Amino acid sequence: MTSTLTKFAIACTLVVLCGLHVASASAATISLGSQIVVAPDVVVVPITIADGAGVTGWAVDLRYDPLDLQVNAACDPFGGDVYCSLFTGPVTEGDFFAAGSPFNVLTPGFIDLDSTTFTQTGLLFAVTGAFGGSPAGASGDGVLAYVEFLKVGDGTSDVTVEDPTVTQVPEPATFVLLGPGLLLTVRRRRRLTTSLERTR
Repeated sequence: MTSTLTKFAIACTLVVLCGLHVASASAATISLGSQIVVAPDVVVVPITIADGAGVTGWAVDLRYDPLDLQVNAACDPFGGDVYCSLFTGPVTEGDFFAAGSPFNVLTPGFIDLDSTTFTQTGLLFAVTGAFGGSPAGASGDGVLAYVEFLKVGDGTSDVTVEDPTVTQVPEPATFVLLGPGLLLTVRRRRRLTTSLERTR
């Protein structure tokens, strides 16, 4: 019986590992698009996603040079600036989750400030988005969000992505691989239970 259980455990492990491999084969990637010039001293940086499949959520931190660019926390949502929101300020939602509007949730994150001078340190962290549409999520390529920056230098320094996270619905192939393993678990358990009952 021990040998049977060992073989069973190995088989289940292989099924799970195969399923994880299939799920990770189509992992989405988050990066930054080209700057959009809004005004001589204002630029917008798109946060983009590629190869999304059943995306239901995402999170990212942005690192930038505060001597060159600063998140435009003082942007005016009433002045015709489409990249400034009354609710989320200088971080606005892109079109990738458009199918889930108006139930998507965008968290604009937090601007890290120096504890002494209260000036920006160059980190915008915990920017997140959650899909409010069908459980299938969103797929393809697109813009997750836009971040508006004020140029305090020449504005040519790079903004970089840190700790990107994408939450995706498992692909059907994953369930195909895991399904037989779960069915096998039920059958083996029934057989073992029946065998134990007979030996009593």
